Amino acid sequence: MSLGIPQTCAAVESENHHVSKYAQDRFDDRDSSSVQRGAHRTTVRRSPWWVKVVTVVASTSAVIVVALAGITVIDARLNFEIPDFATIGQTPTPTPTPTIELFDPTKLTEKQFKAITITILNGTTSPTLPTDVASLLTTQNWPQPILADSSDNTVKESVIVYRYPADEFMATSIAAALGIENIQQSGAYRGARVYVLLGSDFVK
Repeated sequence: MSLGIPQTCAAVESENHHVSKYAQDRFDDRDSSSVQRGAHRTTVRRSPWWVKVVTVVASTSAVIVVALAGITVIDARLNFEIPDFATIGQTPTPTPTPTIELFDPTKLTEKQFKAITITILNGTTSPTLPTDVASLLTTQNWPQPILADSSDNTVKESVIVYRYPADEFMATSIAAALGIENIQQSGAYRGARVYVLLGSDFVK
């Protein structure tokens, strides 16, 4: 008759033998030389130091570029002229009109006054127009002009003509006295220093 104790020890030993072996998985069947391994068995590979440096520099540069672009757009939108609050409510001072100095015949010596020669040419069909214009000049202290008819009595625009550059100031003053705007230098007329060619625009 056998005892129950030896049988019990044998059963326990057999059970311990099976428990001591780990269960096989899919990673135990792969070749040990294979590159791919289980995640819990693969050695961690570290990147070289220069890769990290390049990555940091590239990221920083991208952030700087984006920030500068944003600042440029905001600056363009905010770029406006700040009003001068000190001038608000004040009446602007008008710019004074420059005074044009004119030739004054009364300040000339007798010799200088006699050297002024003016000829009025009538370019219209009005026979009294030259006399009226001569009166306008003499009442403003200009010497008596010589009166003559122009070869063309269909002149539309009156003009002041002077021969020499030195007489431009005098011609401009005569034009201002008569209200004529067209002033020209020309050698077409010979004799007087200043010619007044009357046109139909002068007829009143």
